[in-house]
Amino acid sequence: MKRICFLLIGIACSVIAIAQNKNTVTEDYIAKYRNIAIENQKQYKIPASITLAQGIIESGSGRSSLAKESNNHFGIKCHTTWQGKRTYKDDDSKNDCFRVYDSAEESFNDHSIFLSKGKRYAFLFDLDVNDYKGWANGLKQAGYATNPKYPELLINVIEVYDLQNVTDDSYYLVKNLAIEDKEIRPDGKEVIPSVVKVEDKEPVKHKKSLMERIFGNTKWYQRRHETPQERKRRELDEQIQKMIDEKDVRRQDFEIEFE
Repeated sequence: MKRICFLLIGIACSVIAIAQNKNTVTEDYIAKYRNIAIENQKQYKIPASITLAQGIIESGSGRSSLAKESNNHFGIKCHTTWQGKRTYKDDDSKNDCFRVYDSAEESFNDHSIFLSKGKRYAFLFDLDVNDYKGWANGLKQAGYATNPKYPELLINVIEVYDLQNVTDDSYYLVKNLAIEDKEIRPDGKEVIPSVVKVEDKEPVKHKKSLMERIFGNTKWYQRRHETPQERKRRELDEQIQKMIDEKDVRRQDFEIEFE
């Protein structure tokens, strides 16, 4: 028995991928910038769901070169009014000028100011702050993005990550309980309930099998045991990452001007 255990451990050491957090990169991004998006909703009347979804799409949840090197999470270009630092990258045109920020928070704030002061976005503020679908379609109509599927992508991000409820106090309580609250069916398969009661303060933890202890952090094991919601989020995250990779290929040049 001991020999079998050592053999399994040895195999595990040779195939284990880089450990993955239960949360995706996007979920971590939402947790990091949720509060500032909510505060900007209160001040500027821009839906927090829209702000977060745009940040996720435009920056690849903070992974794009523009976000990492320039703190620009929304792909906002310089335009004639920008007086700050700038960087030039090939995008829709060669050597397009993009804004550079000192922090991600500054980028989020400028995004809110950019939308609230832009005349072409004025009609959006007649919409209800909870009308994320109206905002998603309106942003495309106003020319924020050239991608014809931009509204569909925004709405998909919002609904897959439940961002329409991101301002609710129970947002994280429900999500965190859902991760660990599993039950075992008679056939031995794990079931994660689709609805978790908020009043259930303590999640019910399941006993990890030997396979989960050894292979639990590998990609193939996680994908084999992921819930439908986890699969949707992973596939959406992979789609966004592919888009960002394609943008980064175009935006190879990196040069900052200080003014």
